[in-house]
Amino acid sequence: MQSTLSVPTAASDHRQSTLRRWFGCPLPVFLAYGIFCIALAVIAFLRPLPTYDRFLYAGAVASFRYSDPVTLYRIARAEFDAQPSPFPFENVSSETYFLDIYNNPNHFAQQLGPFRFKVGYVTAGYILWRAGLPILISLRLISASCLFIVALALLAWTHDALLCPLLLLTPPVLNMGRMVTADPLSSTVILLAFFAIARERPLLAAGLLLGSALVRADNLVLVLILLVWMLWSRLLRLPVACFCAALTIAISAFVHWTASMFGYRVLVQHSFIRPEIEPLTHPVLITFAGYLHALAGLRAIPYTFMPVWLLVSAALWKLMPKGSIFRECFGVVGFYIIVRLLIFPSPDDRFFVWAYLLAGVALIQIASLRYSGRASDRRADNANAL
Repeated sequence: MQSTLSVPTAASDHRQSTLRRWFGCPLPVFLAYGIFCIALAVIAFLRPLPTYDRFLYAGAVASFRYSDPVTLYRIARAEFDAQPSPFPFENVSSETYFLDIYNNPNHFAQQLGPFRFKVGYVTAGYILWRAGLPILISLRLISASCLFIVALALLAWTHDALLCPLLLLTPPVLNMGRMVTADPLSSTVILLAFFAIARERPLLAAGLLLGSALVRADNLVLVLILLVWMLWSRLLRLPVACFCAALTIAISAFVHWTASMFGYRVLVQHSFIRPEIEPLTHPVLITFAGYLHALAGLRAIPYTFMPVWLLVSAALWKLMPKGSIFRECFGVVGFYIIVRLLIFPSPDDRFFVWAYLLAGVALIQIASLRYSGRASDRRADNANAL
């Protein structure tokens, strides 16, 4: 009888030890944290952010199967009209650009290049669509799932089930699960790449960085910067780093070609100066004066979470022990953010959520180290008093 009971007990102890090794908490705490994260993901799924981009993403997903502009328009229009809440079209119908692409199939089809450019995200939506889900439900499900995956990664990284929920409730992170855009999936893959670096899995990190270039081909700049840093830090050997860099460039070039993407000057004009009705047949190139005008949009940075990230990163850099992965990567991340803002002058938080999460992870780890140090000091004082 005793030997019979010992088998399930040993199996249960093994599961407990594995769970504690991965997430640093006992089973009841992990279950409570998991329930919280699932509830958060469900709420994010049910309350998507009011973005007009979902109309165009629906067309981008449908373009993987159809090429006729009228067919793409009808599918996207049906998807968009079927899910008007919480963003009725009337909110933007007074603007000429939105009204035109909402009613003109040919003009609508010319807008799809920047959305097909996020080929990994659109492919995931297409797979779910072909599996039977509506397109926009599929895309919302991807974003909400990314929020849940990020929540598990944060717990596995920090082993702190008390502070991680606070990080998840910050607006940029919580909104990540509510966006119908490629940025949640991109941020998730990039965060997992940094997690792999912290766990001394450089090849896995390189593979995830390549995956991020598939999710968003414009992650090319970030991937190249990180590969150079990993090479300089001796995390990767030169042949491996060169191969990954060449493959990333090839992936981005191939996606740019197959997605019928605009040229850079057309894209910046379209995104930051004035949206063009026919960017393919009548492209308008941005001028230097127009680029300076686009740079002026960076004055909105104080109204984003970027100053908070900068202050937290600077403060934590001084507190981090030597050899910490964050001491080096914060400088690399800051350099990338500057480069990206110069190339695409938009300080929108959704592009930098993964950087905010890195700062949050570092803050939690520093807080845990200081708390454990003080607890050790108290135990030592109590022992001396006895």
